[in-house]
Amino acid sequence: MRTAENRLYSEGTEVVSYLEDCWSAETDPAISSRIEEVIHNLQQNELQHEFMVWKDTGGADLLEACILVSRIQYPGMSSDSVTRFVDKIRLDAWMAMYSTQNPLDKVHILNHILFERHGLTGNSDNYHAPDNSFIFRLVESKTSNPITMCNLYSIIAQRLGMPVFGVNLPQHFVLAWCEEEVISKAVPYNSDLFLDRKSFGKVLFYINPFSKGQVFLKKNIDEFLEAIKVKPRQEFFEPCSNVEIVRRMLRNLHFSYGEIQNTQKRIEVENYMRILGMEGEVGEDEN
Repeated sequence: MRTAENRLYSEGTEVVSYLEDCWSAETDPAISSRIEEVIHNLQQNELQHEFMVWKDTGGADLLEACILVSRIQYPGMSSDSVTRFVDKIRLDAWMAMYSTQNPLDKVHILNHILFERHGLTGNSDNYHAPDNSFIFRLVESKTSNPITMCNLYSIIAQRLGMPVFGVNLPQHFVLAWCEEEVISKAVPYNSDLFLDRKSFGKVLFYINPFSKGQVFLKKNIDEFLEAIKVKPRQEFFEPCSNVEIVRRMLRNLHFSYGEIQNTQKRIEVENYMRILGMEGEVGEDEN
């Protein structure tokens, strides 16, 4: 039995569909349970490898990372619905803002399409639910937590050439629009863009997708930090890396599974946390 399992593990996830067929036909509960365990282990091993490759290759593609996080809970999910949604919003926004130059006007157009036309909204009623950490659930339900909404917003914005990046604010997550060296006359559309923060200047303003794309300034962050009694630090005002974004997502997910007492999933999340250099870390949900 162990020899057969080892052979299956050596084949990787390519044998999952075969095992799922075996599981459907199996009548012995003990064997069915063992098949389920092998499928789960195969999928988890593959996902850990994909996380490692994403990190080691620079973590440029935030959408890829969001899909990997979704597969912690939904290992068989297809990315098609998410990529179709991103492409749909990007095309709608591109057509609406083609000749628009002003950054605030671009933000207002994207806000209208996301929050008015497509009905995205912050999930205040079930704020800490694990599903809020999964981007494809946001596409399906049109509601989520701040960091997942910010991720979707910035993914689409960057594909439109908008210099919008995530900001790791305590107890919340927001976006920053950074100054452009040269503003292009037309918004790019045909290529997937992963913008580099280093190619842009100072932060001009901030965006809160959880509040329907509300625009605000640095002084508002100062007021927020004062209200929650947190001493200001430079990192609270500047964009963070994609790796830091995913680390925060994993902290939130770890906390969410704890809230529903899902110990197995908490342990699985810790495996991904270690891959991203978070050994032994158990943070509190900051969303």
